[in-house]
Amino acid sequence: MWPYFIDTWFFVAQFDPFDSHHRQALRLERAVGSADLISHDGVLTEFLAAVSRGDEEQRAAAVRIVRDVMRRMTVVEADRRLFSRAVDLYGKRLDKHYSLVDCMSMLVMRDLGLTHILTNDHHFQQEGFVLVNE
Repeated sequence: MWPYFIDTWFFVAQFDPFDSHHRQALRLERAVGSADLISHDGVLTEFLAAVSRGDEEQRAAAVRIVRDVMRRMTVVEADRRLFSRAVDLYGKRLDKHYSLVDCMSMLVMRDLGLTHILTNDHHFQQEGFVLVNE
């Protein structure tokens, strides 16, 4: 089984039982089983931002999830070099509506030779990556 990159979509869908993709994310979690899972700081930042309007209990649960992810997954540090390279990619793809975090993710995936990503974001497909969301 190959390693998978984990996008914000997966974390949000898995976390929120009212998200329309919640069950799909839970199935994916079971399907990837013990595969190596990889993400980066920007994705976790985006996840926390997405759930920040929840109540204290939800926000505390999100913090626990992020801390658990940081312990059991490979989380690439979003340093200045990655940020700068992502800004360059963002600038080259102005017609695509990519987010900066997406650009960072694409670069991390290329750097690590990853091809599969748990997401429903078609932008990754436009860059040649394999979407895993079924």
